[in-house]
Amino acid sequence: MLAGATPYLRLFARAAGGAYLARTALAAHAAIAAGESDPRHARRVLVARFFAEDLCPQALGLEAAVVSGGEAVLQSEAALVL
Repeated sequence: MLAGATPYLRLFARAAGGAYLARTALAAHAAIAAGESDPRHARRVLVARFFAEDLCPQALGLEAAVVSGGEAVLQSEAALVL
């Protein structure tokens, strides 16, 4: 069913992006703890935090759209057939 395809792709992007940014933030945090002073490490942690706090909460709404988004399409297709 294609009705939930766009919300599904957006949800997947949040999950994949979050996983990638979390992995890089953990590596950056470990580098900072090891005494490395590269300023990019702190920026990586901040970007991951922004993503987690501002973009990931949107996943809840996308989940609802993926799960229930097809009902309206199915009803409209049935109305067109009748």
